Amino acid sequence: MSTYLPEEVLVKILSRLPTKSLIRFRCVSKTWHEIIGNPDFLYHSILTTTEENPNHPLLLIKATENSIPRREVLSFLSYENLEFVSQTPLTPGLKLIASCNDLLCLGSYFTSDVYVWNPTSPSVELEPLPPLTHRLPYHVSDVFGSGLGFGYDSRSNDFKVVRIRIIKLPTFVHQTKRIRSFVEVYSLSGGSWRVLDIDVFSGVENGWRVLLDLDAFFAFENSLRTVALDGVFIWWVPENIIAAFDFNNEVLRTTPLPDGCSLSNYRDENNTITLLNGHISLLAFSRSKMNAKCDLEIWVLLEFGVKESWTRLSKIGLSMDLERPLEFWKRGELFMVNSEGQLVLYDPFTHTKKNLQVYGIERTFQIVLHTPSSVAVEGGVNL
Repeated sequence: MSTYLPEEVLVKILSRLPTKSLIRFRCVSKTWHEIIGNPDFLYHSILTTTEENPNHPLLLIKATENSIPRREVLSFLSYENLEFVSQTPLTPGLKLIASCNDLLCLGSYFTSDVYVWNPTSPSVELEPLPPLTHRLPYHVSDVFGSGLGFGYDSRSNDFKVVRIRIIKLPTFVHQTKRIRSFVEVYSLSGGSWRVLDIDVFSGVENGWRVLLDLDAFFAFENSLRTVALDGVFIWWVPENIIAAFDFNNEVLRTTPLPDGCSLSNYRDENNTITLLNGHISLLAFSRSKMNAKCDLEIWVLLEFGVKESWTRLSKIGLSMDLERPLEFWKRGELFMVNSEGQLVLYDPFTHTKKNLQVYGIERTFQIVLHTPSSVAVEGGVNL
């Protein structure tokens, strides 16, 4: 009895498997490797394995209204149909960090203050977390930047805030590398900060050259290029590496960007990191005024820490009225901002747009998915 399967049948079978299994099965044969490595196949496989969220989450959208005086608002949209639900004013100068089990973490653009808040509670009065009381291992000569993260530690049933602190070492420290980083962790149940001696740039090839660029550090500190995924918080940091902090183990891992990727300029605000159905994805948005054309490159990381597992899924031509990609939606649609400062949902396959009733200044838009809590909130922070 023959074991041969026509390629079209094999494709249908493989397309039903989760992506993690596909990565392992690439080594089965040359045919399997070619099928699984095909960007069109991967794109279809990733999109068709989308799972609906049964907890009826809300989509939270933060934007600064183009008005005088300026007003920052948090809009609540229905997950099911993206219809407008309600709106809450925000304290000016705050950025969304992440939403996790009923709680929303926010950070200040101008200070080191961090806030944890339940956005569905009646009160909108925000109190910052206590400041860091521990000294860093060295006397800090200069703080270049810091990146915030927020997530849930399932092992200890605790919520944690994490901050990567990039500092300039004083001249009396006899090291060839004058700049390094530390990780600070705040426990909501313990109500205090701890300092972990973890350097995000250790072992990164040429990972200190760009650290002399103050613009890159400023961009990192105020960057919106972060994602939260299953107890892990992920940043795109200077020198073009992806850093991921595991809240359970309090371990930080890094992976480089792919070769030949047009995302090499960290300070290009049109480039961003997001999630595509549970996979780390990089979006490169470019505009050519010479031929009135916009292009969007979609890259996905199949296996963290393996540079070769980066795959460019697609390069899509966009209409000129679209300004910047923000986040993916259920079936590969993209939240984007148009030239009129309106949030739109764009389908890259049909090239159709749905205008959402949310307006603001283009660079201020942020989006997070807010899911109701399935765990009890404990700790010394007044929420």
